[in-house]
Amino acid sequence: MKKSAILISALALAFSGAAFAWGNPPPPPPPPSSHPAKANSDVVKVGVVHGNSVSATSGNGLNNSETNVGSDATINGQAFENATGVVSANQNSGANGLLQNQTQVQVNAVSGDIDAKMKSEDLGLVHGNWIGVSTYGAQTNYDGNAYLGDNAFANAAGIISLNQNSGANSLLDNQTSVQVNELSPCADGKCFTGKVDLVSLLGGAVLGNTVDVHADPGYNYYGQNGLTNYNANATINGNTFSGASGIISANQNSGANSLLQNQTNVQVSQVGSSSGNAFGALGGVVAGNALQVSATGNPCNPCAFTQANYAANATIGGNAFQNAAGVIALNQNTGANSMLQNQTSIQVNN
Repeated sequence: MKKSAILISALALAFSGAAFAWGNPPPPPPPPSSHPAKANSDVVKVGVVHGNSVSATSGNGLNNSETNVGSDATINGQAFENATGVVSANQNSGANGLLQNQTQVQVNAVSGDIDAKMKSEDLGLVHGNWIGVSTYGAQTNYDGNAYLGDNAFANAAGIISLNQNSGANSLLDNQTSVQVNELSPCADGKCFTGKVDLVSLLGGAVLGNTVDVHADPGYNYYGQNGLTNYNANATINGNTFSGASGIISANQNSGANSLLQNQTNVQVSQVGSSSGNAFGALGGVVAGNALQVSATGNPCNPCAFTQANYAANATIGGNAFQNAAGVIALNQNTGANSMLQNQTSIQVNN
C-alpha cells in the first residue's frame, strides 16, 4: 500500500462518523455556483506565565522547606481507552507551568470552485518566574513524577493531544492542523479551480526563570541537603497508546525551565485541478534560566550535600505504542533548561 493510501486511511478513521459520532453521513454538497465557495478558519492562541514567585523558608533545627515534593501527574488504568474523535488533555503538578492544546480541523466537500484558508497561530511564553527554597533539607521537585501507564489511550483513534508536566517553569504545547479537501473533478464541461492554503505558526519561549534551593548551615546531625529535580521521572509504560491510530502528539516533562512542543500539519486534497500551500513554522527559545542548588555543612554536620537532576529518568517501556499507526510525535524530558520539538508536515494530492 502506498504511503498516501495509508495516510488517507488513518485520516478516514479520524474523521469517520464513528470518530465524531455523527451517526449519519453529512449532507451532499450544494450545486456549483458562479462564485467560489470560501472557507476560512483562523485561530490565534497566546498564553503567558510571568512574574510569579514561590518562596518557602523555615527556621532552625530540624525544619525542612519543601515545594513540589511528591507531586505527581498520573494517568493510568483504562483512562481514555478506546476514545475516539478529538481528545485534548493537560495534566500539571509543577509550579509556574503553561500547558496548551490547539486543534484545527477543516473539511471541504464541494463541487464548484473554492478559496480555502486555514491559519493557526499558537504562542506561549513562560518568563520571569522565581522559586526559592531555603532551610535545612531544602527540596524542590523531589520525587515528583509524570506517569502514563496501564491501558491509558489504548486503541484510541482520532486526534489525541496530551501534555503531562511535573517540572517547574515549563511550557508544553501541542498544535495540530488538518485540512481535507474532497472536491469534484471536471464535470459538465467545467473543471474545479481553487486555492487551498494551510499555514501553522507555533512559537514558545522559556526565559529568565530561576530555581534557587539553598540549605543553610546549622548544628543538627541530620544533614542539610539541597535537592532539586531528584528522582523526578517521566515514564510511559504498560499498554499506553497500544493500538492507537490517527494523529498522536504527546509531551511528558519533569525537568525545570523546559520547553516541549509538537506541531503536525496534514493537508489531503482529492481534486481535479488545484493550487495551494501547506506551510509550518516552529520556533522555540530557552534562555537565561538559572538552576541554583547549594548546601553548606559545618563541623557537626560533614554530610551535607547538594544534588540536581539526580536519578531522574525518562522511560518508555512495556508495550507502549505497540501497533500504533498514523502520525506520532512524542517528547519526553527530565533535564533542566531543555527544549524538545517535533514538526511533521504532510501534503497528499490525488
